[in-house]
Formats: sequence, structure tokens, C-alpha cells
Amino acid sequence: MTAARGPDSPRVAVVYPMPFGSNGTYGGGERYALELARALARRVETRLIMFGNHPGRSREGSLDVRTYRPLLYVRGERFNPLSFRLAAALADVDVVHCVCWNTLLTDTSVLLARALGKKAFVTDVGGGASLTLRRWLPIDRLVDGFLLIAEKAREQFPDVDSRAKIIYAGIDVERYAPPATEGGRRGVLFVGRLLPHKGINYLIEAVDAATPLRIVGRPYHAEYFELLRRLSAGKDVTFRTDATDEEIREEYRSCAVAVLPSVNTTVYGSHTALPELLGFTAMEAMACGAPVICTRVGGLPELVVDGVTGFLVPPNDPAALTARISQLVSDPELARAMGQASRQRIEERFTWDGVAQRCLEAYVS
Repeated sequence: MTAARGPDSPRVAVVYPMPFGSNGTYGGGERYALELARALARRVETRLIMFGNHPGRSREGSLDVRTYRPLLYVRGERFNPLSFRLAAALADVDVVHCVCWNTLLTDTSVLLARALGKKAFVTDVGGGASLTLRRWLPIDRLVDGFLLIAEKAREQFPDVDSRAKIIYAGIDVERYAPPATEGGRRGVLFVGRLLPHKGINYLIEAVDAATPLRIVGRPYHAEYFELLRRLSAGKDVTFRTDATDEEIREEYRSCAVAVLPSVNTTVYGSHTALPELLGFTAMEAMACGAPVICTRVGGLPELVVDGVTGFLVPPNDPAALTARISQLVSDPELARAMGQASRQRIEERFTWDGVAQRCLEAYVS
């Protein structure tokens, strides 16, 4: 990073434990780090720092992408890579922006930022590791700002309100857009990782045998995947576990309604306080002009305007899902109007350019 810069053009490093994609994880957190770095790179010099088994350095347009092979994963956890390359990677930037709070990587990045005279910011996208330095050190006091994805995320940071700002998440509104001509939308769509906290079992229970349901995502829980397959018996349910981004985009463009039925308490009784901070796949569907049904968990009520862009329903309630799915599938005009309102809401509030601008304002304030 050698280009000239001014006080309003800081050099930024976005730090995340693992890459998005086949060399890492197909998850919302990984995608957030990548898309945030891409958006920032359209405005200022930006470096994306990640860790994985396929090290390398490349450029994606104006973005400097670096993947390091860790010396080890502490406790064997992918969220806790340890690498001596981190200090050198942060040495020539002005701002260190970590995109996962509960990790040793973020702890060490914040400590290095302070030691090197850099500003440090944190955005939490969920997940994390079982061991962090915050058990012994007040790392949060060294952070210049907590840039949060949703108002709901403030609950995780009750003592940092004066340093907390809401930046939301974004969607590439050119890549994710409605089809040129509307018509022919049919069926129900779920997109996401096939994990218990996604509540997909309740969605399968909710659809009748005559309503096509497409479930698109990679299975990360063998027992749960088998449960979903059993529940699908006798219904028109299709699983796609290897869809590309382009194929997923076409799924959004062709569905009558997209559903994100996430839950706090899973079918196995385990509890997740924030199963969705904001809901990437719901945002992608909305950008493509689909109405969305979501449960009232996490930050989803901040995304979906009930009765305008779709519907909000209680979690763990297949009957409520059935009622709203039936309403939209049986009323194409209502679904079309809600889909148009969904697209408008994404354009007005949830774009990556908007997220990048809010970050830059926080960096220089």
C-alpha cells in the first residue's frame, strides 16, 4: 500500500479468521468480511487478511487479498488461527477492522493495532471461539469503535454505547436484482447453511404436499440433514447442496416467496441467543424482488417490514408459516407488491456502498 492518502482516506485492513468459499466456509460472516472489504476498496486502499490451508496473495480489482497458513489453530478451532505473520500484515495500515469479536485473532489484532499506533474497530458477525484473551484482559477498552450490523447487536455490547454505531450489512444490488420480466415465480425457497438453528424442519412441516419447496445450502450437521430428508417424505421438496452463487441468484429470482425460519431453540433443545444478526439470504432474496417470511428472532425484524416487504412470524411455529406461505402463494399480486417493496427497502438502506460510507465516517471521526 503505497498510494498517497489524506486524513479522509485511511488505509484499512479487514481481518477475519477464514475465507469465504470452498477454501473456507460458505457462511454469512465470511461473506460479510469479503463484501465489506470489496466495498471499502472502491473508496480507499484496503487489505483483506484471512487464514486457511491454501495460503496466497492476490488482487481483486483494488483489493489486496492475503490468506496466511496459520501456525496452529488454538484448541483446533477454525475461529482461532495463530500466525506470526499478522503483525507484518498490519504494519502499514491506518485502521484495523476486525469482523468477528469472540476470537483470539481479534484480540491480538486489537493489541497489535494499539502497539503500532493504529485505530481498531470491531464488527461482530456471530460465531467465535471458546478461548479469548478477554478472559484476562480488558480488550474492549482498546477498541476505538464497535460498528454493529443491527440495533439488536447492542445487547452484546452493553458497556460500549458511546463507541457503538450501526452500519448494517449490504447487498450488491447490481448482482442481486429482479429478473428483467416478472412472471413465472412459483414455490417456496430456503437458502442457508443446513444447521438446526435455521429452523428448516419447521418450514418443511409447514408446506403442504402440493407446494414446491427448494432447500438450497450445504449440510454442516449430518444428523439434522437426515432429519430434514425424513420430514420431506411425501412432499415436493428438493435439496440443492452444491449451488453456485449464480444458481442461487436464479433461485431467488424464480421463487414466489423466500423463507428464513431461524429459531432461538432448536429441535434438539439447544439455545442460540442470536441465530440471525440480520439475515444475509433474506436480504439477497429481497434484492431480487422476492417477498420474505422471517421469524421474529435476532435482527430480522429490523430487516423485514411486516405486512409491507413480507411477514414476520413467531419462531418454532409451523402453523404460522403455513398461513403466511398460503397467503402469498395464492395471491400473486400481493406477492409482487411485497417483492417490489423488498427491493426498494434494500436499495434505500442495505447497500455495500452505504455500509462502506458509514465505516469511513466512523474511522475518521
